Amino acid sequence: MAPNFFRPYLFTGLHILGWSLLGYLMLFYIPLTWNVVLPQAFWLWQSIILFLLMILFYSTAKKIVPKTIIKDNTSAFLIWAFAAIIAMQLIAYFYTSQTDLHTQISKAIGFKKYKNPYFDNYVFTLTLLVLGISTSWAMLTHWQKAAQHKQKLEQDKTMAELAMLKAQINPHFFFNSLNSIYSLTYTDIEDSRNALHTLSRMMRYLLYSTEGERTTLLKEVEFLKDFIALMKLRANSKLTINTEIPEKLHDYPIVPMLLLPLVENAFKHGVHATDKSEIHIKLSQNNTHLEFEIENTFFEKTSVSDEGGIGLTNTKRRLQLIYPNQHYISFGVTDHGTYNIKLKITLEQ
Repeated sequence: MAPNFFRPYLFTGLHILGWSLLGYLMLFYIPLTWNVVLPQAFWLWQSIILFLLMILFYSTAKKIVPKTIIKDNTSAFLIWAFAAIIAMQLIAYFYTSQTDLHTQISKAIGFKKYKNPYFDNYVFTLTLLVLGISTSWAMLTHWQKAAQHKQKLEQDKTMAELAMLKAQINPHFFFNSLNSIYSLTYTDIEDSRNALHTLSRMMRYLLYSTEGERTTLLKEVEFLKDFIALMKLRANSKLTINTEIPEKLHDYPIVPMLLLPLVENAFKHGVHATDKSEIHIKLSQNNTHLEFEIENTFFEKTSVSDEGGIGLTNTKRRLQLIYPNQHYISFGVTDHGTYNIKLKITLEQ
């Protein structure tokens, strides 16, 4: 907020500094270095030129360039530039002819006669300089605003896409969990009650801890443990679940619901009703570097392909949007016939 607050004052200060420098060169430095006594008409003329150049600068930058070059009407801008040069030359000729300024200056500096009284090289050079600087400044300002607008649109698009991906994850998880608890009500009422309590704690996390862009690693891991516990209640005797999750973790901000789709994918596609199934979940941490690996039994008819299901696709997209160049993820069938997902991510301090 502070840089944006001071930016208008900074631009104003730069403009004042620029015009003060030009005014110093025109009114003091150049004339005084000649070491001659110049007529009063010269000082007045220098002040008039400076004033006219300021009008030319801001009219070109604020009005002409936005209505010509920016709108791809270069010919109109060239006509304006030519008209500005002619107008400045006419004003110079009118003033110098009325005050006989050229003759006075020639006498003061020792010239016999001014070379061309009808064309003022000095005014011409300053006019071209101001036209060039004002046009460049106007174009740079336009490009900067266009770049900022494009960046804002991209940010808005990214936020909308992230919200959509998150909305896809939450209902997906919620309905799967309800189906698990519904199955438990037919086998064990007490376990189904415990499962409902676990689910309510998880839903509280979803409602109150995932509203922002970040949650904490500890909360995310606790949520993950609750999910695994919920799935264990539903699991049959042919499913083996092994977890390696450190008891102590360094807490860092993390995107909420980032790890769940990877675990959910293993339970959804790596468990068989009659055949033996195994799921291995491993989490390790080295300061801000987090590694998460899941390996489960692969069943060709029920498992996802190497491209992954909707959960893996969404997770991959979220990682690309939020952790660009800060993550590595791979998933697919291994050489020994299991399905492996490996995620490495560098968390922000």
